[in-house]
Amino acid sequence: MEEVRASILGGQTPSSNPRSTFLNLRHAQKYATRQARLAAGELYPGPVLMPKGLLRALDPVLALAAGPARLQSSEFEASFEATLRGRPDGPLLLALWSSIAGGEIEHQDLRDLVRLMPSPPPVFPETKEDVLDWIRPRAGAMARCILALSQKGEQTAVKSLEDLACGLILVRWITDLPTHLSQDVCHLPQQDLQETGATPEDLHQGIVTPEIALYLKSMAQWAQELLLAGMPVCNKVGARLARGLRATVLRSLLLLDQALDLQQDFFRRPPTLSSWQRWQCAVRAWWSVQP
Repeated sequence: MEEVRASILGGQTPSSNPRSTFLNLRHAQKYATRQARLAAGELYPGPVLMPKGLLRALDPVLALAAGPARLQSSEFEASFEATLRGRPDGPLLLALWSSIAGGEIEHQDLRDLVRLMPSPPPVFPETKEDVLDWIRPRAGAMARCILALSQKGEQTAVKSLEDLACGLILVRWITDLPTHLSQDVCHLPQQDLQETGATPEDLHQGIVTPEIALYLKSMAQWAQELLLAGMPVCNKVGARLARGLRATVLRSLLLLDQALDLQQDFFRRPPTLSSWQRWQCAVRAWWSVQP
């Protein structure tokens, strides 16, 4: 319970967090941004690419989905509902309340996130359909929140952004696979692994055999297909948001290339991006992304 309380209050206990801190919107937004950066990792676009106001409004939604919304707690649910009524409790919910008020986010979309996130991702799922059945409802709710903040609500845009979000989540799961396996967890489909002739035991050994390399390639291609299927959303939103989304996709494609690089030990040196590569993606994002 204390973990939930700390997540809501910005990592501080109530006794060490005076009311002046609770109501400091600038502090709340900084805290939400820090949590969003941790959640997005290498894929966080940053204010250089995306409109600063939009990114500041999106950060609390991302931090909410990746943080306290994943912890099923009646205390958090009560605080969340109070926030929807204009009575936020703590920095993260204060930042969220500001985003809701400024972006006119539908309360139901946020409620969907809070309802869906406590259910953990499937562990060793059987098929791709099992994976997407978990990802799509959450990606859809997040997509609707993003488009509300950008004042774009077309259904075609929602579907494209949902596909893009699914691809981004898969990229994270692929690049985090070595860490997940060390925890005896895998969120990627096992049917595709079996089709290569490999077994879960082979995957746990952490050696890129020809079969494991083929499996990683099939997962990377699947993620890439979803990313590219989502790119039409860039024609539905403003230029700066479109650049931010393109840069995120370009970073994802670079990470997938590293995962497939046989000269780099995927299990010992998981994919990561240098500052130079991030800037390259930022510059390249001014043009459309092609397959």
